[in-house]
Amino acid sequence: MTRDDGSGLEGARFARLGARLRYRMDNLLSRGVWAVLLWLGAATAVVVLISSLLLTVFGLTFADSESTSWVEDLWQSLLRTLDTGTMAADTGWGPRALALIVTLAGILLAGTLIGLIASGVEQRVQQMQRGKSTVVESGHIVILGTSSRLPKLIEQLAIAGRDRARNVIVVLADCEPRELREAVGTNRARLHGSHLVIRSGLTDRVSDLSMVRVREARAVIVVAEDDAENDTDVVKAVLAVGSAAGGFGRKPIIAELREVAMAERLARACGDSVHPIVTTVAIARLTSFMLRDPGMADVVDELMDASGGGIDLIDASDVVGLPFGEIVRRFHGMRPIGLIGDDGTVRLNPDGASVPVRGDRLVTIRDHEAPPTAATEPFAAEVQPQRSGQVGPADQRPEEHLVVVGWNALGATLVASVAEVSSPGSSAEIVYDPDLFDADEIEVPTSTELSIALTPSPRLSWELSDVEAAKATSFVLLGYVRGLSAGEADSRTLLALMLLRKRLADLRGPTPRVIVELRDADNVDLARQSGADEYIVSDAIAGRFMAQLAEQPERRLVFLALYASAGPSLRLVTAEDLALVGTVSFGDVVTAAQAAGMLAIGWRRASTENATATLSPTVSTMVDLAPADQIIVVA
Repeated sequence: MTRDDGSGLEGARFARLGARLRYRMDNLLSRGVWAVLLWLGAATAVVVLISSLLLTVFGLTFADSESTSWVEDLWQSLLRTLDTGTMAADTGWGPRALALIVTLAGILLAGTLIGLIASGVEQRVQQMQRGKSTVVESGHIVILGTSSRLPKLIEQLAIAGRDRARNVIVVLADCEPRELREAVGTNRARLHGSHLVIRSGLTDRVSDLSMVRVREARAVIVVAEDDAENDTDVVKAVLAVGSAAGGFGRKPIIAELREVAMAERLARACGDSVHPIVTTVAIARLTSFMLRDPGMADVVDELMDASGGGIDLIDASDVVGLPFGEIVRRFHGMRPIGLIGDDGTVRLNPDGASVPVRGDRLVTIRDHEAPPTAATEPFAAEVQPQRSGQVGPADQRPEEHLVVVGWNALGATLVASVAEVSSPGSSAEIVYDPDLFDADEIEVPTSTELSIALTPSPRLSWELSDVEAAKATSFVLLGYVRGLSAGEADSRTLLALMLLRKRLADLRGPTPRVIVELRDADNVDLARQSGADEYIVSDAIAGRFMAQLAEQPERRLVFLALYASAGPSLRLVTAEDLALVGTVSFGDVVTAAQAAGMLAIGWRRASTENATATLSPTVSTMVDLAPADQIIVVA
């Protein structure tokens, strides 16, 4: 048995005291930087105050003191706390001892402060690198998610907003900001003066959406992932935006979806502020236009590009009561193509006697560089040309024999569109890679007279027989999406194009047209050199589509009507069809097209290599038209 002399109790007491101090310090540090700064400031004040009181009580004086007042002692104590070199001039062991104690305390406090600042800066840098800092913007555009369409989407948004004083585009995606910046290719030329901000987070988490301030954004765009099999992630993101923004109806939400049925349900559930779009359907419709009218690719490029001519909705109050046939002839730098009511009803190429009412808006195609102008009186045509032959859609549907090489989400809509405009006896053959798709995964329309055949062909080893090649009227080469990057998909497509052209070169008779779908716009020149008659860059079209809706969401209704399988749509007719060969004004073109029941919006040179379309010129613009030159119309 040992006798307790009390040393054990004292040790335990000091241990408990140390543990309690560490606990208090941990609680202090857990409160954040400002709490620690406040503690350091208070500790410094206590040290300085005690030192000045000791100087006053004991009658001590630090070197360089200008007086013996307490205020001077306070100031000298503060100097020795903040500057270790100040104590070197002190004399006498009393002042020296006090200065040493004050300086050591200052070293401890200043070191802690410096470490705290360094740690805070490091944490802030790491936070910025992770894309976790809060965005302090308003009136910006927020993009949720990432896909191969993102670079073109950002570029088009930058072009559309270049006239704004400050155009900010914020991207929120579940990936590293550095990787996303490299993928987007954010150079100054592509951004056109806009500011790009990238943050990392989940698109369906309200806290992350609050970080990018969706409540203060002027528009939100939700993009679908490249490999997404369904619309679950997009729908969740839309619902989260509604929650973070304080409800639907506060700002337009553009949602890219895969399924038409889901798009319709989402629109009904969320109201008019949500604008769901199925870009694959629109692109497939445009591709069918190219099959019908050669040269349509140039028109689509110009129409969808924010830097060119595009669709605008303008107030029709100045022309209320005027017949549409006269309204068309009043505008000089833009081309009216229809009316949209306040209930969202779109009427393209309406009857000339149709009269807009209050609340209607004009659907126009114009050059974004030129302001809309209207004359008080209709312009007069210099000539009165007469149409010759059949103009516009023919009564007899052509017999189409389509061969689709490759497969993706565009395929089903494309085949369905061809079936709607083709005569009985038409056919479609789908050549697919069984390593990427199973036959039961290829959805084709069943309620149609179109004869459809599936041909598996692994590793592009397929060859057409003479009979099949001679029968084909057109080929469409679709890019694979599943499991392949944009570069890999385009490489396969271009290789298939070269093999096809080599096979078709040995045939006699009419050569089928070849349309190529690409995912990367940088590969367009390669497609042209490899023999593509026309091309469509699906990612670019989708990006342009969403960018236009972000600036004016009501355009969605116009695009749906313009790209529908029935009703007025974009068409190309020759200058010879309208008897417009020679030098004429564009006002003459408008007049001739109107007499034929169509609305002229521009022209396209047929003889120029890599020809481009001209949209919405002024009516006084003179143009020299060859017989094969094409007039762009809505009919």
